[in-house]
Amino acid sequence: MELIFKEEEIDTEELRRKLSEYDEDKSKADAEAKKRKDELLSQIKLQDWLGYQSSDETEIIKDISKVYSINLSEARSMLNALPTEPLIDNKTIPEITKELRMLRRELKGGARDKISKTVDHLINAYTEYLNSCIKSVYWLNPYTKPLKTMTPNLKMIRKLDYIKDGETRNIIIGHLKDIWEADTMKSKLDFGAEYCEYNNIFKNSKKGIRSILKDINHQSIRKSRQNNLDDILIKSVCNEPGITSNKIHSILPKGYHDSSTPQTISKMLKRLDITNVEGDYYLLSDNIKKDLYSYVAGFIDSDGYITMDSTHSPRVGMVATGNRGKAFFQELEGEMKIGRLHLDQKVGENNRSQHRLNFYKQDDIITLLDKCIPHLRMKKEQGYLLLEAIRIKKNYKKQPWAKDRVGEIFKLIKYENWKDAKNKWEFDKYGINEEDIAKYKVNCKMTTMDELDSIVKEE
Repeated sequence: MELIFKEEEIDTEELRRKLSEYDEDKSKADAEAKKRKDELLSQIKLQDWLGYQSSDETEIIKDISKVYSINLSEARSMLNALPTEPLIDNKTIPEITKELRMLRRELKGGARDKISKTVDHLINAYTEYLNSCIKSVYWLNPYTKPLKTMTPNLKMIRKLDYIKDGETRNIIIGHLKDIWEADTMKSKLDFGAEYCEYNNIFKNSKKGIRSILKDINHQSIRKSRQNNLDDILIKSVCNEPGITSNKIHSILPKGYHDSSTPQTISKMLKRLDITNVEGDYYLLSDNIKKDLYSYVAGFIDSDGYITMDSTHSPRVGMVATGNRGKAFFQELEGEMKIGRLHLDQKVGENNRSQHRLNFYKQDDIITLLDKCIPHLRMKKEQGYLLLEAIRIKKNYKKQPWAKDRVGEIFKLIKYENWKDAKNKWEFDKYGINEEDIAKYKVNCKMTTMDELDSIVKEE
């Protein structure tokens, strides 16, 4: 059998373009991974260094500020804070555990065993929380083992975290060293005079630490009543977007319910910068804020657009309706610090309210797309094309190929946006056809611009 190779079946230019895009995506991913790795390494080095710093915290913050060339507030934020205590229906894990143990007394058989397993899981979870709290007290990190011999609870850890002066810290560290040494020596000795001597050191060192902690006022380490109420309000809005001040007031614990009104709740929500849309309250949850641009990319894919207008100006935007959409865009604009809001626009025969968050400035679009493109699924190609067009318009508009290439990008973006539509009137309007699109796709100027940039740098 004779094999026949048809050269025309392979589009070599298209293959080169895809390989080039792959290399570009890989290089970007590698750069992002390296940046993240460097950040983690610097953080690890900082934590290792902090473990051996027992001087006044103000001096430690000044040292961090000098090393990282940041202000004191930023340096302070690099110190680990105590993790937020987990709550279930505004109850702590020890409180829930106590209730379950009381309930277990009334049960038998399989139901009792299930409650016992639940209690065990809660205890394990709370142990992990306490360990993370101990770890956050950076100056005690090398002395975790002797500290655990004291069976530290949350109150003790908070008092240790409250200590900021170097003198007290060093006294406690001295006691912990004595505890570790005495405990080590006791394990090697039989009961006798020498064993009793080390046992006394062990007990007296523990007593010395407890004496220091006893002098710290409990009121100084506990959250104020107002701070606790603020936490409840934030959690209520995050758990139920669109909740009203009346609803929040009705579900508050009795002590807070009796001492507040829906009106005072509204004022507190305003102070906390929680978005109010016609009496409904909204707030971006911490989970969204941690992965903000992934969430924005999903919104652009579903209810947004990446395009160029008739004058070839780049445009990116998102559209939403209703109070929830309005609040989300207000929160989003405040979080990203870019874009322009257009709220309560009347569209259609029923005059339904529509809201838009648009991005017109080239720098804003670059910032947005650089962070969103890795997460885009449906509009990734349009994102790359728009960045190419912006780069040409910003730096290479005098090149002989610039105007024609921007026109090609305009048609490519129109094609990508309308290729799946049943009615392709946009293709007729702008003279777009499949043959031209194939040529435009292999005419990317990113490599050309990279080469021009390298020439400028060498000069």
